[in-house]
Amino acid sequence: MRMLLVQPPQGTSFGLTRILTSEPLGLECVGGALRTRGHDASLIDLRVDSWESLERALDDPPRAVGITCAFTTDVLPVREVASFVKERWPELPVLVGGHHASLLPDDFIYPDSPVDAVAVGEGEFTTIEFAEARERGQAPEGVPGILTLRNRGNGFRSRPFTRELDELPAPTDRSPRPIGAGTTTGFSRARPPWRPPAAVFDCNFCSVWVFYDRRAGRRSPASLVREIETLEEQHVFFTDVIAFLNHDAYKELGERIAASGIEKMYACETRSDLVVRYRDLFRAWRRVGLTTIFLGVEKVDDAGLAEVRKRTKGGVNTNVEAIHILREEGITPMTTFITDPTWDEADFDRLEEFITRLRLPNASFTILTPLPGTELYAARKHELTTLDYGYFDVMHCVLPAKLPLERFYERFAGLYRHALRDTRPSFAMVRRAVQLALGGSFWVMRRVYGAVKEVRDPRAYLRSPMRIRAPRRPLPGRPFSGPASPSERPAEAG
Repeated sequence: MRMLLVQPPQGTSFGLTRILTSEPLGLECVGGALRTRGHDASLIDLRVDSWESLERALDDPPRAVGITCAFTTDVLPVREVASFVKERWPELPVLVGGHHASLLPDDFIYPDSPVDAVAVGEGEFTTIEFAEARERGQAPEGVPGILTLRNRGNGFRSRPFTRELDELPAPTDRSPRPIGAGTTTGFSRARPPWRPPAAVFDCNFCSVWVFYDRRAGRRSPASLVREIETLEEQHVFFTDVIAFLNHDAYKELGERIAASGIEKMYACETRSDLVVRYRDLFRAWRRVGLTTIFLGVEKVDDAGLAEVRKRTKGGVNTNVEAIHILREEGITPMTTFITDPTWDEADFDRLEEFITRLRLPNASFTILTPLPGTELYAARKHELTTLDYGYFDVMHCVLPAKLPLERFYERFAGLYRHALRDTRPSFAMVRRAVQLALGGSFWVMRRVYGAVKEVRDPRAYLRSPMRIRAPRRPLPGRPFSGPASPSERPAEAG
C-alpha cells in the first residue's frame, strides 16, 4: 500500500522557533517501518516544502495520508492539512499521530472532523497494521492504538510501548535541515524514573513522562553506533529527553564511538545533577565529540525549582556546579530558564543577576505555560486567559500576569537582550555562515538575524500569533467543495 506522510507547517514561527527546524524523525521512523513490510511511504515536510508539492503528491492519490502533530501549536496546521487533503479526495483516510494527538485525540476526533483516526502512542507498528487493515478492506477500529469516532466510547484498545527499541525498524530518507541541530537520533524514549525508585523525573510542566506512563525504552549501544556511522551530517543531536541518565549505557556508547573512529560533533539535553554525578563520563564524551549540552536550569532558587517539581538533587547549587563543570571540560552549556507570569520586577532582577554572575551568553528563556496533557494544565486550566493554541508556544502569557502585560514582555525581551549582548560568533558559526552563503542559502542567516531581533523586541510579543491557512482554490477537472477551514470549537482539553 502507498501512504503519504506529512509534516505540517510549523504552527509558530515566533522568535527562535523559526531557526530550529529539526529533522522529521518521527515520520522517518514511521516511513521506515512501513517499508519493512513492503509498503510504499513518501514524506513531505511543509515546513520547507510548498503546498504545491502536497498538491502534486495528491494528483495521484495514495491509499492513506498520515500527519504528525507533536506540538500543541501544530493542531490548527494539522487540521488545515487534513482539510486540504479531504477537499481533493473526500474518501481518502487521514490518520494523525504524534505526541499532542496521542494525549489529546479529541482535538481531532469529533463530528465533521477532516481527520478519520488518531494513532495513540508510538506510531511504527500501529501505522503498519493500519495500512494492512486498509489493504484488506477492514475498518481500522480493530487495530490496537487506533482511535476513531466509532470506538472512542467503547472498543478502543491501547498498544503497549516498545521497551526494546532495537526491535523498531530504522528510519529512512533522513533529511537534515539547513537550520537546526544537523541530524537527530535517539538512544532512548520517554522520561524514566531515576534510582532510587522514590525519586522520579516528573516535572509538572512536562508531558513526556505522562505520554510514556513513566516507562522508558532504550536502544543498544551497538545499534546506535551502526546508525551514526550511516549519518552524513557532521552534527548529531541526541533526542533523548534526559541524555546520560543510564551511566553504563552511555559509557559503552562513547567507547564504541571512539573505537569505531567516527568523528562527529554531538549535542544533547540533560540534567545538572547528572553532570555533577557523572563528571568523568562527560569528560570522556568530550573526547569523542560532545560539544554542547542543553541544560534545563529552569529556576534560580530552590523555591522556584520546587514549584515546577524539578527535583534537582542539591538544588540551585547543583545547577551552578554543573555549569562550571561543563565549561572546565570544554563543553558549552546552553542554559534554559522558565519565567513565570506571577513574577514582579524583583524576580526578573534576580534572574538577570544570576545570568551576569555566571556569564551565561547562551541562555534562553520561556514563559511558564500549562501545556495540554501536563499536570500543570490539569491544575491551572481554569486560570487560562486564552484557549487559542497559537499562544501555547511557551513564548506568550496564557496565564494572568502580575505585571501589566506590556511591562512583563518588556522584562522578558530584556532577558534576551541581556543574554545576547555579549554573545560572539564562534569560528564554527562563522564557517557555517560562509558555507551557507556560498551554497546560495544566505537566507538562513537573514532568518537567524530576524529571530534574534524579534525575541529582543517587546512589541513583537503583543502581536497575534501566525495563522496557517491552506490555499483554497478549485483544481482543474475537480469540483470545488468550498472552504474547509479548521474547526473553531474551543481548544479545551479534558
